[in-house]
Amino acid sequence: MHTIPKWNRCWNLEMPYISHIQVCSSHGIKSGRPIKHKHDSSSEADSEKSGVHVQQKIVSTSSLELDRHGLPLVPQPSRFKDDPLNWPAWMKWAVLIQVGFFAFLGPFNSAVVNPSLVLLAEGLGVDSTTASYTTTCAIIAGGLTPFIFTPLTNIYGRRPVTLVAILMTIAGGIGSGASTSYAGVATTRALNGAGFGGMMSVGTSCVNDMFFLHERGEKTGIYVIFVTNGAHVAALFGGFLGAAKGWKWDFYIGAIITSLPFVIALFLFPETLFSRDEEFLANRTHERSYFEMLFNFRGNMIPNRQLRLSHFTHSFTMLKYPSVTLPFIYYTLAWSFSNILPAVTLATIYHQFYKMGAGPIGACLGISLTIGSVLGELCSGRLSDVIMYRMAKRHGGVRKSEYRLYLSPLSAFFMPAGIIIFGACVGRTGFIPPLVGLSVAVFGLQIGSTCLYAYISDCYKPQTPEMGVLFNLSRGLSFFIPFVATRLANKIGYLWAWFTFAAILFAAYLPVAALIWQGERWRLAAGTPKFHRYM
Repeated sequence: MHTIPKWNRCWNLEMPYISHIQVCSSHGIKSGRPIKHKHDSSSEADSEKSGVHVQQKIVSTSSLELDRHGLPLVPQPSRFKDDPLNWPAWMKWAVLIQVGFFAFLGPFNSAVVNPSLVLLAEGLGVDSTTASYTTTCAIIAGGLTPFIFTPLTNIYGRRPVTLVAILMTIAGGIGSGASTSYAGVATTRALNGAGFGGMMSVGTSCVNDMFFLHERGEKTGIYVIFVTNGAHVAALFGGFLGAAKGWKWDFYIGAIITSLPFVIALFLFPETLFSRDEEFLANRTHERSYFEMLFNFRGNMIPNRQLRLSHFTHSFTMLKYPSVTLPFIYYTLAWSFSNILPAVTLATIYHQFYKMGAGPIGACLGISLTIGSVLGELCSGRLSDVIMYRMAKRHGGVRKSEYRLYLSPLSAFFMPAGIIIFGACVGRTGFIPPLVGLSVAVFGLQIGSTCLYAYISDCYKPQTPEMGVLFNLSRGLSFFIPFVATRLANKIGYLWAWFTFAAILFAAYLPVAALIWQGERWRLAAGTPKFHRYM
């Protein structure tokens, strides 16, 4: 345990159950905002009226675990070795890579057939726009099913729900490849989407289960880069595979690849759900073994927790908080215009203007978007943690959530710029300049995604699963893109259509920018959610 640095003997520390904990040394308690006791009846009544639930807790710094910079760890780990915060680094990284890959497989399964949409259309006897609606079915299902899966993960655990979701994804992929009719493909694509929606519903929860606040920028960025690149990697070989073996094999390969992490997860994906309720931890005596964290279903559940109908509406409850709603709207449009728009339109556009086949189209899409997202992560994840540390040190050790948004203006510049570059160049230049635009746009998307994921997690850590549901819904809401993009371009041209999308996206950022200055005040005024305080 580190010693307490002389320059900082008192902190306001954000932790579960409470808005702020004032942490002071034995040299005295500095003045701060009034803090009410959690169990005091009058204070409880006042907190219910204001919507803010706070607890008085003066913590001796001699008992605090500190990070390498001498700041208190947030949250404070328990004394138990099976607490995910206390896991060895290799176990945390193993789970992080797995949940990242689960999230990668969602967009991968959704988009692997996109470069072969022309082939799919010919095989099913429909036009390419109608064929793209099968992808829409998967996207919609993937956006909706987390509303069902996430409450289950909070009661029964992340692990069992994820394993069931993987099996659904595999079944949907096999079914899509075996289908011979448009209705059959659309139905099984919906099953596939329902499964990968469940796979994607645990990622942010697991990150927050295992990592401290000062680590979440980098770790969230790693998770987000998996999410962003699933569709990009799918495009790299989906087109070539479709051209060589037919569109059915695009679905089969998704099912095959999804089967591999299922086998790995059976032995390397221990349960991360862990109660941080102080009364529960004080009375807890049993420490689970690694085997129990894998296979003891009842032992991994949090005691005395039962599934209720209200749990399925908690995600919508989070929309009343500006620090959630404004990033949700911005991310929805960012994902739609920077990632889904090229994924579902490039095959048609490049076939029309450049006479490309499925393989080259997939390579163009995958390479350009992957380069942009990787570069974006290099400029966001770790840097977000550095900014958080430096700002906290400058402000007496207070880690304000809004520091996570300091990089977000870059996303508001690069995403619209990339979208406009694509619209201005496509059909007017060679095929490479529009791809540069795609790279620029997804560069901004990666920065924005990392900032927004880390921000909402820091604002409402116990409610991270519900906010992950909303961000999954964001991706599901992108289903409207195939319906409007090419139709609008046919009416007013690609330049003005894509310029319109860029303008909408920039306008959606302005309320997020306001959070940088007003976010903390708005959060205090809105209060804190009253559910999941045990997490």
